[in-house]
Amino acid sequence: MNFSRLKSLAIITMLVIAFGCDKDEEVPAYVVNNSVKPIDFLSEKTYSTLNIEIAYVAGNEPSQTAMNHLSAFLSEHLNKSGGVKFTMHTIPATGRLTIDVDAIRTTEKAQRKLVTSGKEITAYVTFLDTDYSESTSSQKVLGLAYGASSMAVFAKTLNAFARPDMPIRSTMETFILNHEFSHILGLVNNGVPMVSPHQDNAHGAHCSNTECLMYWQAETNVRLGDLLGPDDVPDLDPNCTADLKAAGGK
Repeated sequence: MNFSRLKSLAIITMLVIAFGCDKDEEVPAYVVNNSVKPIDFLSEKTYSTLNIEIAYVAGNEPSQTAMNHLSAFLSEHLNKSGGVKFTMHTIPATGRLTIDVDAIRTTEKAQRKLVTSGKEITAYVTFLDTDYSESTSSQKVLGLAYGASSMAVFAKTLNAFARPDMPIRSTMETFILNHEFSHILGLVNNGVPMVSPHQDNAHGAHCSNTECLMYWQAETNVRLGDLLGPDDVPDLDPNCTADLKAAGGK
């Protein structure tokens, strides 16, 4: 998988919600134990079970609703007869006001417990008690896929937006998890080839369809209040789904 670019999911506080990617940076890939590829997640040829390690700073754990929706989303698109399961544990507080990708990788190296082996492939998702260093006063990064099997959610930032005039936290968590995990699955043109052209070249590994989960500022045209719950989170469009199927997914 080509992870020469960071995939970050941001929320912009305007009259509309914009879950979009903040920016791309040149960074080396980080892989634990062995180099997994999108096909390893999508196909059952090598691995029949997916175990997602959820590492969180106490008080920042994800909602069960978001985890259930992520499990359903992955079960819909992955060929894994052994299913999708979760392993959860706490990690120490970061003690930081902000964190950059190098520090996130250092934290993973120290705290990640699961490695891919046998018939089980693993992914690592960490929920952190700090803001991402690339966030600005007008655009806050909520999530980041930074390796072949690794992603971070900036729970402190997310908590700041869990207000009555915003979508409920579980909705934002669902959006972040589904979007960032789709980057790990190789979307868009980020490890799995496109069946037909639909990449938004101006915004990296994102879909040109504004209604797709993988649009760089997906839901930009949705007014506050329209995103009422996790069931309102957009899905992958037919082009993205076709890419996953062609690479071994459902």
